[in-house]
Amino acid sequence: MRLGGRTAHLAIALVAALVVYAALAADVVHGGRMTELDYDVSNWIAGAMPTLAEWVAVLLTWIGGVVGVTVIVVATCFWLLTRRDRGAAILLVAVALGVQFLVFTAKNGYERPRPDAGSPIELPSSYSFPSGHAATGVAVFGLLGLLAAARAPVARGWALIVAGFSLGAAIGLSRVVLNVHYLSDVLAGGCLGLAWLATFLLAVRLARR
Repeated sequence: MRLGGRTAHLAIALVAALVVYAALAADVVHGGRMTELDYDVSNWIAGAMPTLAEWVAVLLTWIGGVVGVTVIVVATCFWLLTRRDRGAAILLVAVALGVQFLVFTAKNGYERPRPDAGSPIELPSSYSFPSGHAATGVAVFGLLGLLAAARAPVARGWALIVAGFSLGAAIGLSRVVLNVHYLSDVLAGGCLGLAWLATFLLAVRLARR
C-alpha cells in the first residue's frame, strides 16, 4: 500500500479540510449557529457527563498531549531508524512539529476563550480555537496509521488507517467531554490537522516524481 493513497485523493482531502475549517472559523468570528450550538453542548456536558466518560477522556487527552505525543513520536522514530527508514522518521517529526506551530499561530489569531461552564480538570491557559489535541491527533496518529498500513497487507492496512484516524478523532472528542474545548474547536482542529498531513503527503509524492 502506498503511503497516503492517490494524489487526487490527497488533494481532495486538503481542499475539503480547508473549506470546512474556513467555514468554522467564520462562524466563530461572527457568532453564527455553530457557536450557539457550542454553548448548548458545553452547558449540557457540564451537568450530564458520566464520570467514567471523563476518566476515559483524561487518558485520551494525555495520549494526545505534549508528553504522550512526544513519547510516541520518539519511540516510533527510533523504530523507523533501526529499519533505516530515515525518510519516514523525518516526515513524522516534521508533521508533529509543524502542526503545533500552526495551532499556536491560529489560537493567538482568534483568541477565543475556553468554555466556562465547568470542567473536571483545570482549564489550560491557552486559547480555545482550534483544538491542538484534535489537530495533533488527526495529523500524527493518522500518519502513524498510514505508516503502519504501508508495511502491511492491503486488507489489514485499511484497518490500521481507520484505527489511526479513529484514535485521533477520539483524542479530539475527549476535549469536548472534559469541557475544555467547544465542539467547533475540535472540528476545526481536526480539519487543520488533516490539511497539514495532506499537504506533507502531497509534497512527498511530488518530490518523488
